[in-house]
Amino acid sequence: MSRHRFEGKVVFVTGGSSGLGEDTCKLFIQEGATVFVTDIAERDILQRLGSDKAFFHRCDVSNPKDCEEAVAKCIQQFGRLDVLFHNGARLAKVSTVVDHDVALFQDVIRTNLCGLFFLARVVIPQMQKQGHGAIVSTASTAGLAGDFGLCSYSAAKAGLINLTRVMALDHAREGIRANCVCPGYMITPMTAPFRDDETVHQVLLDSIPIHRGADPKEVGQAVLFLASDDASYITGQSKQIRNSLTCLQQPEPSGLPLE
Repeated sequence: MSRHRFEGKVVFVTGGSSGLGEDTCKLFIQEGATVFVTDIAERDILQRLGSDKAFFHRCDVSNPKDCEEAVAKCIQQFGRLDVLFHNGARLAKVSTVVDHDVALFQDVIRTNLCGLFFLARVVIPQMQKQGHGAIVSTASTAGLAGDFGLCSYSAAKAGLINLTRVMALDHAREGIRANCVCPGYMITPMTAPFRDDETVHQVLLDSIPIHRGADPKEVGQAVLFLASDDASYITGQSKQIRNSLTCLQQPEPSGLPLE
């Protein structure tokens, strides 16, 4: 397998300044890509990436205007856009539907689900001009089966999976593929509260046969595969990145999705 699969290609990444987004940006750069990193804050990501092939542009994916401006800037700067990796997301604290704040529910849906729609509607026309393109999104095991107390997050990720399938069907004959990864428990800043509570963390680890969470790079490698020509016959898929179905027996301690 070539280790320069993205030489000469431009990759647009959302939620790229920490966690899975940051580690996946590093992997894309290692394989020759120019990476256009977006997030709601820069967080010194360019310094950490340490590459002249990395660029940053602020973008709140819940805002369609931000998405339009960021994509336009990327195309203006590089003249192309080969891969969209939609990783930007937010979550709400654990609560049932009855107790969930309405405005927060809407914001989670706009960020996790509508963000892909806002981006795809301006990214796909460029990919159509090029005659090719790959869209990969970060969904979740919570989008496949739900998770305790995460009604807005689970609903958004489930919608993300089905939106991915529809885009795959609509644009397959134009050379544009759309897939998503569905991670389980990953070791990222988002899941730090799991590790802060030893009891909760132990229950979680005991539910995983391999007895550890995934390193973001392990999930990032799946993202690169789906974005590359190695996956040229794969579209509309929701790739589960998990050792087993990880599910806490008690909903109260969690408070976060598993990636």
